[in-house]
Amino acid sequence: MTPTLRLLAAVALLACLQATAQTTSITRATELRNDKLPAAPVLAVLGGGSLVRILSVEGGWAFVEAGPNTGWVRAGALGSQPQAQYGALAGITMRSLPARVNRHALIIGISRYADPATPPLPGAQVDRQSATQMAEHMQVPQSNITYLQDQQATGDAIRKAIGDLTARVEEGDRVFIHYSGHGTRYNDPAAGGCVEALLAYDGGQRGTLTNRELADILKPITNKTDKLFVMYDACHSGGIIRNMSDVRTRGITNDGDEGVLRPKFAAISEECGQPVNVKGRNLVIEAVTKGSLPQDIIHLSASRDNEVSFDDEQKGGLATQFMRDCMLREARDLDGSGAITMDEIRQCAQEKVNKRMQNDRMFKAHNISLSGNSNFVPAWFSQTLPVSAVMALAPVAAPAPAVTPAIPATPPRPPVAAVPLPASAPAPASAPAPVPAAAAPIAPPPPPPQLTGAQALRQMFEQRDAKRNVRVTPGKTQLRIGQDPLDLTVQSDRGGYVYLAMAGSDNKSVYLLFPNDLDQANRIEPGQAMTLPRPTWRVKAGGPAGMDNLLVLVTDGPRDVASLAASKAGPFVASLNDADGRARLGALMTTSRANAACTTAAARRNNAQCSDAFGASMLQIEEVK
Repeated sequence: MTPTLRLLAAVALLACLQATAQTTSITRATELRNDKLPAAPVLAVLGGGSLVRILSVEGGWAFVEAGPNTGWVRAGALGSQPQAQYGALAGITMRSLPARVNRHALIIGISRYADPATPPLPGAQVDRQSATQMAEHMQVPQSNITYLQDQQATGDAIRKAIGDLTARVEEGDRVFIHYSGHGTRYNDPAAGGCVEALLAYDGGQRGTLTNRELADILKPITNKTDKLFVMYDACHSGGIIRNMSDVRTRGITNDGDEGVLRPKFAAISEECGQPVNVKGRNLVIEAVTKGSLPQDIIHLSASRDNEVSFDDEQKGGLATQFMRDCMLREARDLDGSGAITMDEIRQCAQEKVNKRMQNDRMFKAHNISLSGNSNFVPAWFSQTLPVSAVMALAPVAAPAPAVTPAIPATPPRPPVAAVPLPASAPAPASAPAPVPAAAAPIAPPPPPPQLTGAQALRQMFEQRDAKRNVRVTPGKTQLRIGQDPLDLTVQSDRGGYVYLAMAGSDNKSVYLLFPNDLDQANRIEPGQAMTLPRPTWRVKAGGPAGMDNLLVLVTDGPRDVASLAASKAGPFVASLNDADGRARLGALMTTSRANAACTTAAARRNNAQCSDAFGASMLQIEEVK
């Protein structure tokens, strides 16, 4: 991206934030902290009347800009208006992409139960807002979010909501399901032992949903979706807590924060409630048993099956609030891939759980558990950069590709209109405010280790829909430099659009070889054998010696490659081998060029053009002297 385009992207983001963020004044002197914790370091002391710009309101705290600082203040210190008026601002974050009609969410929260003996979980009400922010971050429009709260969340109502969701979902859609409430475990002779379950509002036989049953009723969704992401903020182990009535009814406090913590477990079985040496089967295991593919499922649980997880009555479940914080803002691109995976988000959230529970006299931190596709990227974005850094970046010339194309003197341009890809979101500009001198700035963390082009393609490959089968057969797996041409045959079990990307043996750039300026005919039919490259753009090995890594995608809907036209190497698109270039290429390849016709349910039905799903295959070709 040129400096001009970067500057325009920065200006556009700032204009968007200024149009949506709200400016208000502080009613009383308050401390601006670097985290939503009463013991977090103080960045500045804001006097009464200080102006701040509200970016987000989460669990009794507000994320604000105050002069040169960005941090957290108590929401109660913001003007005389109730916090509810800031609800529309809750989704404003540094990382956001437009909503897509092919995204869906079901959010279930149970803070109180029909049986008065079941301890309440006040924080489950806060989890509704947190889960909504997570859904919006994953581009779910508000109109596609279904809520079941407290008495609405009976066992049969949950079953019906999943059935309704199945009816709405189309091929290639994406679904997020969040549950906050009690988990449990009991002995089921038919299953051969202890089974894990979620406890619905009504409890009893109809109000208990086991992982096995959930796998059954979710199977029609997994058959259609590109990805199904399910999060349980509950636990399935009670152990000694069953005999600690004070912990269950009044909760516990510790030095990590001021909110009272309550365990998210309801015991209905003596033999299965103990957290030691109990064998259970999580949702992914049950789903795979039913025929689903682990590549297409992401299951995140607040704790391991032999641990207790906790609910903070002021901020919600620890797992939910910290996964939200990390997904929206704080997780880092640890490998420099240009995207943040679910496992990188989990690592960030786990650090926060550890901090919250450190020095607790009774409990160790519970471990957030992730199974299924841990490399799932909920939204493509590069690492957040400050505005000054974005505008100061110098252009970098694209290196020559590692293969040499045979091209005519004047290649035709692709007949596709360019649509700009959402850029990595820089931090918003500071609003002037009368605040005291800021504390010394925290040194930025060291840059992440450089990911190879092959690893970047591998991460893109991990986003594929495993139900779509793509087979690529090379004519040769070893090419002599300057002599042998590249020769591939591509076949797919579904019709779609073929894209060929390559990380060259020089490891300096990632190229989109097809479609290109010379050949835009990338439609493939089911079972058709497509030979690439075609005679109009033959490609020979061009060195240096080493491995070329190739990724072939067959997408349901077409992608808008014209948005990458600024980076060219001959007729091919060259995505520079850095986090920003990989983020732009990854976002493009995983998002269809859906048009206005995809905005209604009727138009989307059985319309592959509206799907983001794709099948993929990776292979290596060696270049030798």
